[in-house]
Amino acid sequence: MNKTTNVQSNQLNYDHYSMDKYDRDIINSIPFHQELHEKIMEYLIDNYQTNSSKEVLDLGVGTGITSKIIKDNFEGFRFCVVDFSEQMLDGAKKKLGEKNVEYLFGDYAKLDFEKKYDIIISVIGIHHQNNAGKKELFKKIYSLLNNGGIFIFGDLVTHKNLQKAALNQAKHLHHLVEKATDEKTLEDWAYHHIVLNDLAPVEDQIEWLKEAGFKKVNLNMIEMNTSLIVCEK
Repeated sequence: MNKTTNVQSNQLNYDHYSMDKYDRDIINSIPFHQELHEKIMEYLIDNYQTNSSKEVLDLGVGTGITSKIIKDNFEGFRFCVVDFSEQMLDGAKKKLGEKNVEYLFGDYAKLDFEKKYDIIISVIGIHHQNNAGKKELFKKIYSLLNNGGIFIFGDLVTHKNLQKAALNQAKHLHHLVEKATDEKTLEDWAYHHIVLNDLAPVEDQIEWLKEAGFKKVNLNMIEMNTSLIVCEK
């Protein structure tokens, strides 16, 4: 395990769950999951032709939820998708197929990439890097982008204001209690959020992205702990 990555894959992939259950649970467990993806698609549709040819890197593809939504709308995009869980990659392969998709197994914080990309996506994953890891990863992502490329960064964050941070933590946990399909699912996702997640203030992450070199860093969405930051190189 990379020392900057605070979890191992077997802590996240719920081997005892089917991919259908995992997909349902992660959508239920992330507040504003649907709205986050609507904002991502809104940005892409506003900025790219649906038949344009772009190289896309998805860091932490999971079961392919985000890339599937994009791939269905942009037929010219070619994807490289990465995950450090073989089970997750298997789920992604079922959704995305083989056409215009390359699959890489490994920890994206450690992997060396041989090409540059027009679009890099990471949705609900970088919060498993510690703060030093986040800073280094932002620099790595910047270096992997072509000039004019974008980084679409959707993730769980916290806030520098401790009262605001506490309020949103409480709201997140309330959301988990409301949305869990059963007690075991609640136990798994509450443990995941309270123990395994390593959230950093959104304000700090915006500064780290600017320090990495991005010329534009726009906070496109912030609802409770769920944010969307779009960065332009």
